[in-house]
Amino acid sequence: MPIEDIIDAAADDLPLGLSFLTSALLTAEDNEPVNQKWSSLDVSTANRYADCHIHSTLCGHAKHTLSEMLEGIRVSGLRAAIFTEHLPLPEEIDPNREVSMRFSDLEPYVATLKETAEKFDYLRSKGEDAPRLIVGAEADWLNQDPDWSRQSVKEARAAGVDVVLGSVHMLDGWAFDDPAQVEEWDRRDTDEVWDFYFSEWIKAVKSGLYDVMAHPDLPKKFAFIPADPREYYHEAAAAIAGAGILCEVSTGGLRKPCKELYPSQDFLQELVRLNVGLTLGSDAHSIPEIGYGFDYAAEQLLKTGASHQSLPTGPVHEGKIELLLL
Repeated sequence: MPIEDIIDAAADDLPLGLSFLTSALLTAEDNEPVNQKWSSLDVSTANRYADCHIHSTLCGHAKHTLSEMLEGIRVSGLRAAIFTEHLPLPEEIDPNREVSMRFSDLEPYVATLKETAEKFDYLRSKGEDAPRLIVGAEADWLNQDPDWSRQSVKEARAAGVDVVLGSVHMLDGWAFDDPAQVEEWDRRDTDEVWDFYFSEWIKAVKSGLYDVMAHPDLPKKFAFIPADPREYYHEAAAAIAGAGILCEVSTGGLRKPCKELYPSQDFLQELVRLNVGLTLGSDAHSIPEIGYGFDYAAEQLLKTGASHQSLPTGPVHEGKIELLLL
């Protein structure tokens, strides 16, 4: 069924929309079958969760448009969602807007989310199911130009973005998580890449720019992992605990070659030990990925002794965090 028909049907028939979310099992990035071991969002448990990491075609590499993704969120059964589109990157890094939104899209993006959030609030006031919607964005920490990173977040906040995810996707311009650049890993020393990554990740954590750090051990995406990465986990967990910001538990890794959560179980255990607040994020780039694998993620969190998911509703340094029981 074409996505337009699905969206139209979902608007009139909630069960059909929910059925679509749990049965359409193709990823947007690489068109591989989603692993049914973890499965898409379970409607019966969805209201326990907030999905704090969601994208659309505005970023240049997703499958569904902003309006389609918002409709997917509406019928998902989630308690809350934070839309987190990739903020614009410098022209020299992303001239064709393949990994970030256009500069001209930021204000309309925020306006659309705020308007939709009001509509969702109205639906809930009438007793209808609709999640709380929060305006967010994902911002890259650029080690070659940290001033750009600071200005990018400043402009996003000024435009009305409430929650900012921090992420490190590039090291000296190498997008180490890009499938088109994966062969570069064969020319690199894995330990050196991880050293570089976590040194920059910790700088991003300490920068004061971000509310949540996304997919914290992203370099493992293609399963290039040091023999013993625990030292990185300990240093990173200590840094984020000291900074007082949140860390994401991302189910995106379940759909990648590493086939595990970001962060790994050892990393997650250390974050919980240090009382770091944890969000859940699907890193969805298509409707079926919204809330993907959240029951599995919750199980892993509970195994570490965590009992709550953090939901940032605004800048975390202002204490704008709510807790959802897992």
